[in-house]
Amino acid sequence: MGILSAIDKIAFTIGGLEVAWYGIIIVIGMIAGLAIVCFECKRINLDTDDAIELFLWVIPLAVIFCRVFYVLARPDVYFPVESWDDFVELIAIWDGGITIIGGLVGGLIGAGIFAFRKRKKCNFGNIVDLIVVPVLTGQIIGRLGNFVNQEAFGIPITDPRLQTFPFAVWIDDYQGVEPEFKPIVDRHYPGWFAATFFYEMVWNFIGAVIFFAIWRKNKRFPGILGFCYFFWYFLGRAWLESLRIDAVPVTQVACIIVVPVALVLGVAYMLICLTRSSFRTVNAAALAGELDVTELSRLDVANYKFVTRLLAKGGRFFWKFYGVEDVPIADLSEGSYIKKVKVSWKLPKHCRNKARGAAAEEKK
Repeated sequence: MGILSAIDKIAFTIGGLEVAWYGIIIVIGMIAGLAIVCFECKRINLDTDDAIELFLWVIPLAVIFCRVFYVLARPDVYFPVESWDDFVELIAIWDGGITIIGGLVGGLIGAGIFAFRKRKKCNFGNIVDLIVVPVLTGQIIGRLGNFVNQEAFGIPITDPRLQTFPFAVWIDDYQGVEPEFKPIVDRHYPGWFAATFFYEMVWNFIGAVIFFAIWRKNKRFPGILGFCYFFWYFLGRAWLESLRIDAVPVTQVACIIVVPVALVLGVAYMLICLTRSSFRTVNAAALAGELDVTELSRLDVANYKFVTRLLAKGGRFFWKFYGVEDVPIADLSEGSYIKKVKVSWKLPKHCRNKARGAAAEEKK
């Protein structure tokens, strides 16, 4: 009981400037995330300087959007802005008030800008895969700041058997409680409340371990960890929002929407990657006259027939999407190559080079 209440929220003071433990913990989380990115970036053809640049794009935008989303979710508190003092209060992130959901949006924008700048070295999907585990690591460490600040806790715990950490925490100097929840807190204050920030730490740790294993093995679906992250994190957050005293209704609604959307989009993305890979494999074998010695599944056959019909209808998008230049007509039901037909529409030269490279890779 005395451990939490004994922690001073201010770590130290420099002159008249108070440095809070919360800020120090957030910085430690950022540094830990950066360290992981620097260690793992070589897997996607980046170096340490690239990792630092990625950090400088992602973190500032994440912090800005953390505050923007927090403010937009509380218009009755921060709007209208009628004076300079109102504006200062609007941007006063140093007084607390951020949301991880906004940070994710800002971080993705930063990752997108970086991926565009480094498009010759890697793609956006690779960048997303790279930053998912570091993001979860930063979140795990960052939640310790909630422990120090006595915030982001949950409903009162009245069962004496559960009035101990990690099930509950002792709150005697709370902050960040929404006005509609204050009567509930005050009836049990000081007292034991659900340690929802710790529950989220455990949930994120499990996710980080799973995603790190996928990151090490995944080569066929670049970017899939982004869908995994949104599904996993918001699934846990949707449940935790029903327990938290500082919950904002719009956040829980957003979580309930994001979870199924992320699941559906993730499955759709995997199917798209599979159909592209399958078609390129079969097409490369047909171009090389090696269909007789290439093992094909029913999916390969059905997919090849579907895509060739799709490409026959023309359209620059489909040709670029499948990354091909020449498509032979092959009787896959017999497993033999009949003839190669030059298509009438030609991709630009640089696209043809990419197509040849993709076919060569699939052949390997």
